[in-house]
Amino acid sequence: MKLLLITFSLFTVSCSLFTSKKEDKKSKSVNLSTYNALTPKDFVEHLQAFESFYLNSENAELYRLTKKEERFLEAIANDITKNNELFFTSGKQPSFKVVKHPAPFHFSLPGLKVFISSGLVSKYIKNEKILYSVIAYELIRSEKNIYRKSLIVPTGHLTTSRILGLMRLKTIDKVEIHKWAFYTLKRVGIDPDIYLSWLQIQNRNSLDFAVQLGDTSSISREESLFKAFLIEQSNAKSNQTKYERSSRDFYSFVNRLKR
Repeated sequence: MKLLLITFSLFTVSCSLFTSKKEDKKSKSVNLSTYNALTPKDFVEHLQAFESFYLNSENAELYRLTKKEERFLEAIANDITKNNELFFTSGKQPSFKVVKHPAPFHFSLPGLKVFISSGLVSKYIKNEKILYSVIAYELIRSEKNIYRKSLIVPTGHLTTSRILGLMRLKTIDKVEIHKWAFYTLKRVGIDPDIYLSWLQIQNRNSLDFAVQLGDTSSISREESLFKAFLIEQSNAKSNQTKYERSSRDFYSFVNRLKR
């Protein structure tokens, strides 16, 4: 009887040792088959959350647009997208938010969501063509999801300086967007040379645009590269333009932000 008990005990111990060794072996080989790498779609959804984070921050007070002003901005966006249907294929409806902020800046998030500051409009948007240039740039960027990959820890809010930092691109990438904006405005019927004027405005006032640019010297290179591009395009330039004068709705929109 004693021998039987000893044998049973040894069998139990050996089984437990065998089981623990087997479990240890399993624990050393982690199974990653259930984990998937982030896809571009995942990253776009991550960026879309920036909107609520930004609007939750203290310095993101919005200017309340009237229905007339909303229709005015949407009309510009629709003019750009409908005249460039082969480029804007997402079918998204552009939306606009004007941030009450003295610094001039603009940015966009996926889904054709465009943000511009009241400081930008009141100080530097001198005519409707310049406004077209700003909106064209941001619609192109948003349509093609041209953003720098940078995941953030969600804290529920993003300051203006922080979100503008996350939105910055390499100079070479911005120049490519400028080129697309040139063709986009040309198809709308606006003299695309106005886009160069917009870059020159930023270059001459680079310190004022520092909150958006970060490195203020980058805008000089952007202007230089875009000028070189325009020289290449000079032979194909069309003389047919429209919007020689800004509309009454434009002046109404700008003047109300200056008050």
